[in-house]
Amino acid sequence: MSHFTTIMPTMKELEQWIFRKMQEEFASAMKKVLEMLDQQILEQRDRERYRVKDEREASVNTVFGNIRFKRRLYHDRQSGKYVYLLDRMLQFEGRGKVSPHLEETAIVFASQGPSYRDSAKRLEQLLGYSVLSHQAIREMLLVHAEREMHAVERRAARVLFVEVDGLYTKLQRSKRRGMENAIAVVHEGWEKNGKRVELKNKQYYLHTTSGDFWEGFGDFLVERYEIDENTWLVVNGDGAAWIGESESYFHQCLYMLDRFHVARDLKRFVGHLPSVWEAVRQSLAKQDAAALMTAVEGVTEQEIAAEYRKDWKQYKSYLKRHQKHLDDYRKTLQAKGIDTSAMRPMGSAESQMRVFAKRTKRGGYSWSERGVRAMLRTMMRSREAHVVQISKQRHEKKQLAKQVNMRQLMRNVTRQVKGCVTGMIRLLQGPKQSSTTGMALKGLRG
Repeated sequence: MSHFTTIMPTMKELEQWIFRKMQEEFASAMKKVLEMLDQQILEQRDRERYRVKDEREASVNTVFGNIRFKRRLYHDRQSGKYVYLLDRMLQFEGRGKVSPHLEETAIVFASQGPSYRDSAKRLEQLLGYSVLSHQAIREMLLVHAEREMHAVERRAARVLFVEVDGLYTKLQRSKRRGMENAIAVVHEGWEKNGKRVELKNKQYYLHTTSGDFWEGFGDFLVERYEIDENTWLVVNGDGAAWIGESESYFHQCLYMLDRFHVARDLKRFVGHLPSVWEAVRQSLAKQDAAALMTAVEGVTEQEIAAEYRKDWKQYKSYLKRHQKHLDDYRKTLQAKGIDTSAMRPMGSAESQMRVFAKRTKRGGYSWSERGVRAMLRTMMRSREAHVVQISKQRHEKKQLAKQVNMRQLMRNVTRQVKGCVTGMIRLLQGPKQSSTTGMALKGLRG
């Protein structure tokens, strides 16, 4: 038995070897698909408009490894420019050296953190070869985040829920030590996903212009929703003055004070008083502002720790000013004839910000202004649900795609690599099938 263990590959070696072989097969199939597509474009192009100029080789890094393939350069008689019709149909810049799928994978890794350098290492570990440097991944994320996106459909909504907060990040090589990133999360309510409750059609707004936040946010809403005089906005925030200004910008707007922040502040003052703290918790859970104020007013100044007494007086005044913002928003909507049976209390602003803070603040990172905004945009786009977005080239791609029978093309290619798809390994069919590795693989068949 001992001599078997010295010549048999380990499970890790076997898995790595098969994975590399599969990469080679897929890379070969990808090359054939691309060149066959280019051939079909050649045969079915508008000959009066496009004249073949040359055939050139492109080299692209993909999740399968590096792929080298040839495609034709055409002269567009209409525009006078030279174009690669294959690149245009695939919405791919052939000179980019990195495939869109690999680029997207690298960007997802980077947005998950903890750093660009770690993302490059994870990508290399996954694919088995050094693909991109951390600087290259950062540049791709910046370009991707600043690429213009177009929402294709405006949605109708009677009530929109808005969670607003600011995220402070440190800046590098700047006169300012840091910057506040104003963020809004918009959704249409709540829906069950198994045992979990999720926000419905969640979308994000990051304020990047020098103008007023709510003016920019209003433009954002108009682009995505059919807003009219019957549309209600329920805004939840931490009490910052700029968030409270929402009521003056939108006619049908209810501003709610975020219960997480109220509970956190009150625990500092009355957390050592069990009966009072329990009354505070219950009233916040029920969104009963009157009960909350009764519990707060019943606390004497002597019951508050000496170092908090001055702040306590100011905080009680703050709560009195915002008492109407602590009441249940559903009462107002019900009075307007709106069904609120599926609506829940607001208060997910802090949990939403925690996701962004984990990536931008963990490890004491400092950012450039462009860099932090690009990272936040990337994270937001990856989390937006049911928002179909297209690039400017989609129409051109559809026109070209009509000329190519992709189903027939893929059928031809998969026939050529059928052995790989059905589980056949070429090594077991050739002269090396009696080698140590070949015998080991045969042994796996049982």
